[in-house]
Amino acid sequence: MGHHEGMESAEGAPIRYLWLLRHGKAASDAPRGGSDRDRPLTGRGRRDAAALGARLSGGVLLPGVEELPAPQLVVSSSAVRTRQTADLVVRAMGGDVPVDSYDALYGADPDLVLRYVREIDEEVTGALVVGHNPTLYQLAWQLLPDRRDEGDAGGRTRLEAHGFPTCALAVLGLAVPSWEDVADGSATLEGVFKPAY
Repeated sequence: MGHHEGMESAEGAPIRYLWLLRHGKAASDAPRGGSDRDRPLTGRGRRDAAALGARLSGGVLLPGVEELPAPQLVVSSSAVRTRQTADLVVRAMGGDVPVDSYDALYGADPDLVLRYVREIDEEVTGALVVGHNPTLYQLAWQLLPDRRDEGDAGGRTRLEAHGFPTCALAVLGLAVPSWEDVADGSATLEGVFKPAY
C-alpha cells in the first residue's frame, strides 16, 4: 500500500500531523550524583502527562483536534523527564504506541529535531515528539509560516499568546506527501494546549 492511499485531501489540506510536547514539570535538582539529564518529573509533571494521555486516548479529546489521527509513534529525548513524560502519555493512551528515545535529542537545536522528524516512516501519519524548551517552541515557530499580515492564518500569534510551559502541546498539520518534505513554513497550527488537561 502506497503512503498516499487513504490520505486523499483537498489541495493544501494536512495529511500528516506533528504533535510537539514539552516534558512535564521536573524536579529542580538532579538526584545525588546525577546531571541535568537525570532530573525526574515531579508529582505535578506525572499527573499532567498522564492526564494528557488520557485525553488523547479517545475519552475526552482536546478541542479542535478531535478528528485528527492520534500519534502512531513517539520520538523522545532520552533525558529522564522526557522519557517519563512519553511513557506516561503512552500508558494512558493504551500502551500500544512505540517510543523511540534518542540521546542526541537532549540539548538538540530545532534543526536537529527536524532531521529526526524527516526520517519518520512514511506510513506514520501522526508523530509525537517529546522534548525540551526552547527547542520545541522554536521548532513549532520555524515550521509555521509568517502570515501576520493575513490575520495569523499560519498560527504564530496563537502559539505566542499561549506560551509553552511544561507539558504544553502544539499540534501541527502538514500538507506534505512525505515526512522528508517537512520544511520551514510548511505547517499550520491545529491547536496549542497546556495543563491542566
